[in-house]
Amino acid sequence: MRTETKYNKLVGRIGNSYYFCDDIFKYNDNFQGATATVLEPVSREEYDERTSEDGLIDYLGECWKDAVANDSTTMGEAEWCQYAYDVDGDEILFDFSGSNLWNQLRDLGMSEEDYPVFACTGGGRSFSHDQEFDEVYDADLLAKIKAVETREPATV
Repeated sequence: MRTETKYNKLVGRIGNSYYFCDDIFKYNDNFQGATATVLEPVSREEYDERTSEDGLIDYLGECWKDAVANDSTTMGEAEWCQYAYDVDGDEILFDFSGSNLWNQLRDLGMSEEDYPVFACTGGGRSFSHDQEFDEVYDADLLAKIKAVETREPATV
């Protein structure tokens, strides 16, 4: 049986990566730990570059080649890449897992103008007992995470 406490809270930052604790869990056999979502801000410059025509071709060009090889399009590369972006939007370029956590980064002062999106770059068991953060936003939660990641009795 699994017990868990959900947090969905910003814990800390390492470099440009922001670590959120999704939950702390424990199983009856004392297997325990914490799960995370790791987000990185995408600057306006990077966003504009990746969503430009050249950026779309760089990112989606291989997909277009596959579509041509499979006879699923007769569009040219630039047209197809723009069409794919128009259909799926930013989610074709960035992993939006954890978008429910974005407001916590906005609260730190990362405006939508300067950072249009945040890309998920990791998740799951992303914490360790000896992990060092450049900045800690929730010391109490980090202490709980480190306790379960060192196999001490869970405090969920």
